[in-house]
Amino acid sequence: MLSRIRDKVKGWVMPLAELFARSGASPNALTMLGLFFGALAAFLFAEGEQLLAGVVLLVSGFFDVMDGAVARLLHKETAFGGVLDSVIDRYVDFLLYAGIIHAFIYHRMAGSSFILDWGWLWGLLAIAGSFMVSYTRARAEAAGSSRLDVGIAERAERLIILAIGALLGYTPYAVVVIVIITHITVIQRMVAIRQRLR
Repeated sequence: MLSRIRDKVKGWVMPLAELFARSGASPNALTMLGLFFGALAAFLFAEGEQLLAGVVLLVSGFFDVMDGAVARLLHKETAFGGVLDSVIDRYVDFLLYAGIIHAFIYHRMAGSSFILDWGWLWGLLAIAGSFMVSYTRARAEAAGSSRLDVGIAERAERLIILAIGALLGYTPYAVVVIVIITHITVIQRMVAIRQRLR
């Protein structure tokens, strides 16, 4: 969904990307900064520090946006850079939910007993849903589909929901929302893939 409004936010993204480009920062270095802050956010989630985790998660997302923008500015978009970015995104996704599962298990977050008692399962379902949203797109495009940005829960939406939930102290509920919308997105993508690849 957010991929459709990216052109509208270029006005504030590109000036920041130009600053990074002038500083000599490479796109891959920015990708690794995204990994660092994502891992830090995961650690803060594990410790039950939701507010700080939400802030650091937004910083991680910022670098995830900047790496691609800087690559385009410097004309350094490469196949390897795209693969690296995708792989790092998957690691960050996994670490975030692993940290949240740890917090659930050790009762470091407040919330509904129904959610917390099954927190490990909600976390695993969030990991599965997040990975399958990405996998269905990659597999469909490899099979000959055009760009598959179908669905309500691409990565940007998921990170925003998780960050807002953390900032408000409602991380467990954000995880449940992510579980629901990621699996809906997988279904939406499978329907679209069936139509495109007939």
